[in-house]
Formats: sequence, C-alpha cells, structure tokens
Amino acid sequence: MDVTTPLTTVPTTNPSTPTTTAPMLNPTVESGGQDSPTIMNPANPLMTPSTLNSPGSSAGSWCVASQSVSQAALQIGLDYACGHGGADCSAIQPGGSCFSPITVRDHASYAFNSYYQKNPIPTSCNFGGSAVTTSTDPSYGTCQYPSTR
Repeated sequence: MDVTTPLTTVPTTNPSTPTTTAPMLNPTVESGGQDSPTIMNPANPLMTPSTLNSPGSSAGSWCVASQSVSQAALQIGLDYACGHGGADCSAIQPGGSCFSPITVRDHASYAFNSYYQKNPIPTSCNFGGSAVTTSTDPSYGTCQYPSTR
C-alpha cells in the first residue's frame, strides 16, 4: 500500500454480468417557472449548476472536512496532511490567520485543502472518506483558503 496517497473507494463491478440502466429524468425549472424534465444519460451525465455566481461560490475548487465523519477520523487526516503529506499548515498554528475557531473540523478542512491544492487531483481530497470537494469558498474573515482556479 502506498502510504503517501490517501485511499479512495473504488466501485467494483462484475464484467461477466453487465447491466443496462435507462436514462433518468432530471427535473429543472425553466425561467418561465414551468417544470421541464431533461433526460440525463447515466453513462455520460452532464452536470450544470442550478445557480451561477451565487454568493459564497466561485469558479474554484476546495477540499474540506466531511460533516459526517468522526473527530478521530478527522484528526488522523489532519495529522497526515500536516505531517507526511507536506501540507502548509502554518495558518492553523497559534497566531495563524486560520487558527480560530479551534476545532478539529475547521483545522482539518484547512489542512485537507492545503494538501489538495499542492496535489490538485480528485483523489487527493479523500483522506479515507473524511474529505469532500466543494465549489463554495470556505474562506472566512482573515482566513483565506487557496483554490484551484
């Protein structure tokens, strides 16, 4: 096992029993307010944001701590990112611009993002399932999260 790369979950399929999936309906609202479903091909989904240039969002990509994982899992990811992972965690040290709030989740988010920006590929934002990518800028106050733009 390569200890320098966070593990990702890879779906498994049995190639001897292929499955076919019918296209799914993806309801959207037209500007006139009428519901108009569009066909979405599951083999080649087209994802479009529901709103463009909404407050708190940007064209960048960030990696943040998942809201559904334990503090212990976040701490393990934080330790990896700031240690062996080589992320720049100076901003979450005492006196740093992102030191407050002093929570494992907030510090892990900053560390995960720092690692992700250093290694900007989707698999570098995983940390054993403790992290997710977002298009919403998590920066606040004087704490600025770098982004892929």
